[in-house]
Amino acid sequence: MFRYPVEIISDVYLSKIGGFSSELNENEIGINLEALATNTSIIANETTAVLEILDKKSRKPYFLKKKFLIVGVDKWMRCYELSRNGEVVMSSELEEEYYRFLGRDVLINTVKIDYKNLAEMVFSRII
Repeated sequence: MFRYPVEIISDVYLSKIGGFSSELNENEIGINLEALATNTSIIANETTAVLEILDKKSRKPYFLKKKFLIVGVDKWMRCYELSRNGEVVMSSELEEEYYRFLGRDVLINTVKIDYKNLAEMVFSRII
């Protein structure tokens, strides 16, 4: 029914950047609410994600990347047309930074990693 998001591995999805909207805050991304319910295990307004533009060279480690709250885009919202097939809508505050990636593939990584416990576990094995 909806082309995106497509789960490629557990809790990691593929979509496209569909556009920008003033209805979203800088720390939010919007995805068609029905597409979320149909294609994903993402809980709108609760799940956070890190985005990775596939053809963008990123040198930041995962844990330093910006995290976004995933907001469900409903039919009554102005930005609904930008996510008709489940595309990612970003805040208009990020348009200057991300405009060149409009229409490009994006990974939506919703995997939660507890870095503090991971570091403690690794260091406890070293010592």
